Amino acid sequence: MKSATFRIWRGDASGGAFRDYDTEVSEGMVVLDAVHDIQDNQANDLACRWNSKAGKGGHCSTAVNGVPTRLCLCLL
Repeated sequence: MKSATFRIWRGDASGGAFRDYDTEVSEGMVVLDAVHDIQDNQANDLACRWNSKAGKGGHCSTAVNGVPTRLCLCLL
């Protein structure tokens, strides 16, 4: 399996910083899958809003590499 590094903003109202997380990725995965893996194995306090994982609700909208997108539709 391949691995990838995800730079995720971690912070609160007083400030924050990017933090890097390395995780395994495979063909067909979307960014939301990787975020869930990071939550499960490295950062159980990481919050991520999502609903359908089918691109219908828009709850998982965010910026990936500076481009607005939905985590459930952004293939790795």
